[in-house]
Amino acid sequence: MKKRSYHAKKFALLGIAAMAHFAGHAQPPTPAASKESTVADVKPPLSNEALDEEQMRLARVIHKRITDYQDIKNQTNAQKPQPFAAYQEKLNSGAIFEMLPVKGGSFTWKGEKEGDTLEVTLSPFWMGKTEVTWDEYDPFMYDEIPREKDGQVVDFAREQINNDIDFISRPTDPYHPMTFGMGRQGFPAISMTQHAANKYCQWISYQTGHFYRLPTEAEWEYACRAGSTTKHPWGDKADDANQYAYFGGDEASHYQKPGLKKPNAWGFLDMQGNAIEWTLDQYVPDRRAYFGKEKVLDPWIKATKPYPHVTKGGHWKLALEGLAPEKSLASQPEWKMIDPQNPKSLWYLTNITFVGMRIVRPEKIPSAEEMYHYWNSGVAADGDFAVYPPK
Repeated sequence: MKKRSYHAKKFALLGIAAMAHFAGHAQPPTPAASKESTVADVKPPLSNEALDEEQMRLARVIHKRITDYQDIKNQTNAQKPQPFAAYQEKLNSGAIFEMLPVKGGSFTWKGEKEGDTLEVTLSPFWMGKTEVTWDEYDPFMYDEIPREKDGQVVDFAREQINNDIDFISRPTDPYHPMTFGMGRQGFPAISMTQHAANKYCQWISYQTGHFYRLPTEAEWEYACRAGSTTKHPWGDKADDANQYAYFGGDEASHYQKPGLKKPNAWGFLDMQGNAIEWTLDQYVPDRRAYFGKEKVLDPWIKATKPYPHVTKGGHWKLALEGLAPEKSLASQPEWKMIDPQNPKSLWYLTNITFVGMRIVRPEKIPSAEEMYHYWNSGVAADGDFAVYPPK
């Protein structure tokens, strides 16, 4: 990621635009998090060297908004901890989404390769009840401020901006509607790159006063399984799959609105089928070998190159086997082969109609530096890793 030396104006901290409305949500009890280690297994470890100055400044601004908002909530609740419960969030656009709690716990993480087994312990987090919809994503994608290809504000427009949220990198305008002729209002947003998904999480974090990011692969799989030990999260019967997931569609088929199928045991909708979903993790063929140990805490395989990254849950055109929680689909350069830009866009997958996203909010607020790393992978540009077409 390129560095910018920019002396930003000092803006007054704006009031938090959206307030969370909490409501109870039942969930089966899960084992308590292990006390053996308190250090998350992030590999490679996060480095705070050579950080982009403006992006780090924005991370600090957002971190302050989030911690200030947390302090306000604690004061209004007589300094008692906030309930770890389901809640709704409203964006500036009026779009509303719901977050469900996932208690910390452990599970056996089995990869597709023999011997790739890890005992994973996860800290508590909230996850989006549904995939992010176009109603939520469109206001982020379409922006009137002129921007460079990397999404940062062009130099001549910077002095006209009076709100830090507008300095967050945003997509350039797409060359054609990214719905590919499918539904928009109420349907899942699709065809964003992982970088675009990360920046969307930063954008809504500024608005809401809550820290949001993509789920790690382990968090996603844990929430999908929802405490089950059966072949499928709903049980062992393949015949029941149609009650919970969209799959097996032909070329003329398309995604569907969330909520038309049954939720899993923890209340999450469409975690299997419909749109496949981004995670934070770089794809590796053997996670056990990569971490080099049997037990991990809050694992995250941080990106070191643009491809491949992990998507989970399958999509509506895959056969049922492709929807299994342990299955992954690794991203590749060919997902945006027809993109007319050179280098290819940081924002759009022009060849893929089935990749969407779901968001996570960890119970523990990370540091500003950690937020920076969640929202800025540093390897978003294709660079020398992309080959069009593949050799």
